[in-house]
Amino acid sequence: MGRTADGRRVAVQCKRFAPGLSITSSDMQKFVGAAKVLHVSEVALFVATCAFTREALKVATAGGVTAVQRGMLEEWSTGKPLQILL
Repeated sequence: MGRTADGRRVAVQCKRFAPGLSITSSDMQKFVGAAKVLHVSEVALFVATCAFTREALKVATAGGVTAVQRGMLEEWSTGKPLQILL
């Protein structure tokens, strides 16, 4: 848990999975529950070095979670802003 510059509560889940593995719907459902229900976050980021399944992305969208995949993570690490945090 943390806060954005404007004070919004942020929950972040980070996963570094082996090549060939993906974030599943079940993984995302658990995070949505923790981020939105337990921690009452206003911004939720699920950051992963691997892909997200189509079902996981649907759950993320429905639950208000930003799924940050490897390519987006690489851009973010070079200084490109992550829009959800602005």
